Amino acid sequence: MLSKYKAVFFDVGGTLLRVHPSVGEVYARYARSYGFSGSPEEVEAQFRRQWQAIGGIESLGRQSGLTVERKFWRDLVFQVFEHFGGLEDFETYFDQIYEAFRKKDNWRVYEDVLQSSVLKKLQQRGVILGIISNWDSRLPETLDDIGLAHHFDFILASTVVGSAKPDRKIFEAALRQSGVGSDQACHIGDEPNTDIKGAQNAGLDAILVDRQGRHKETQVTTVQSFLELV
Repeated sequence: MLSKYKAVFFDVGGTLLRVHPSVGEVYARYARSYGFSGSPEEVEAQFRRQWQAIGGIESLGRQSGLTVERKFWRDLVFQVFEHFGGLEDFETYFDQIYEAFRKKDNWRVYEDVLQSSVLKKLQQRGVILGIISNWDSRLPETLDDIGLAHHFDFILASTVVGSAKPDRKIFEAALRQSGVGSDQACHIGDEPNTDIKGAQNAGLDAILVDRQGRHKETQVTTVQSFLELV
């Protein structure tokens, strides 16, 4: 499926990595020391509602920088817990939770990514590998800590580049980094709008990873597992 490409780009969240065991579980576990007594499921549901309400990290568009990204997460987490009456010493809690997601402890690589060995196989073929992710400046450290960073020739996080998918700028930056034309590159991700439409609008081929079968109506190349890529 990937044999014709000289460069392959990957999304991260929902494609290569997942939160472990869940956003709600991690948030709630750290929040116990700050007066929170609700359930992880309640936190998870409120996080998802708030994430959708603000439009995710892609809502930052072409904004960039540490101040921008940290404010985004601080405001999001604040609103999540404000729904439950707030936390004692929220700022200290936020410092802790922000650092918690920098390290590998709260992330897991999807099993099919590991089983497929697709990153290693593409590397061995001399294919240029890159990351294009709506993420913040913690991403390279997180990927390094979890043991994936060495596979990639470059890692582009939206708040560093100043462009969030589906904006063309971040895809064009990846093409410049790889030194190949758009017709020689493919982007792999789990979101039809940000990943697939974004890549296609920049002239790249795209493959949708749909492990849960949520997007059966899409008319794009789709796989349910990385094992289908090799």
